[in-house]
Amino acid sequence: MDADHGKLPITTGDGITAVTTRFIKGVDKRVTITRGRSDFFRQAHMKKGQAYAFAFKCTFKGLRLIVYSI
Repeated sequence: MDADHGKLPITTGDGITAVTTRFIKGVDKRVTITRGRSDFFRQAHMKKGQAYAFAFKCTFKGLRLIVYSI
């Protein structure tokens, strides 16, 4: 990510739930999702105790985060 802040689309592995979140990059180059993640968790019906895998995918549209329930 070259930008210090921007948008990050998050989708479920099946593609049913999709939310665009906002992020900010810190001075240590770590990125924090600042807005939209709780909307995604709620819409994707994510549950405490369930295992999830997170994958980043870079496409011609930019970076995306895909969340798989395992």
